[in-house]
Amino acid sequence: MTLEIYYRIINSGAGKKLKEILNGLIPGLIPEPAPVRVPVRRPEQTGKRR
Repeated sequence: MTLEIYYRIINSGAGKKLKEILNGLIPGLIPEPAPVRVPVRRPEQTGKRR
């Protein structure tokens, strides 16, 4: 099972309830995915400033 399929199941309605039950029995069994910050490049200015 790939992680993509795993997270689709876990993040569905029934999967969320299952995750709550399993994490209630064994805390931290199914961790929440952590958001990742991605740096964004700003486009370079084409003209010179005065």
